Amino acid sequence: MSAAEVVKQLAAERLNVSVAQLDAATTLREAGIDSLAAIDLVVTIEDRLDIRFGESDLEAMRSFDDVAATVERLLAAKHAAP
Repeated sequence: MSAAEVVKQLAAERLNVSVAQLDAATTLREAGIDSLAAIDLVVTIEDRLDIRFGESDLEAMRSFDDVAATVERLLAAKHAAP
């Protein structure tokens, strides 16, 4: 499963909607994710994938594409670490 699929799946679970309703380019706000729900989503992703978002990562994430790109970068860094 790709990072984008994981992000959309977790968001769908949190929003109680189908994954099909969440387009990758949809902003988190358009999907109904407010700041509290965004924090919940980030914590869920961190726990599920054993990664940690930095403050600058959080500020830059506006859409599901942004979140997926950040997750992919963090996973790559995690796997590259000795």
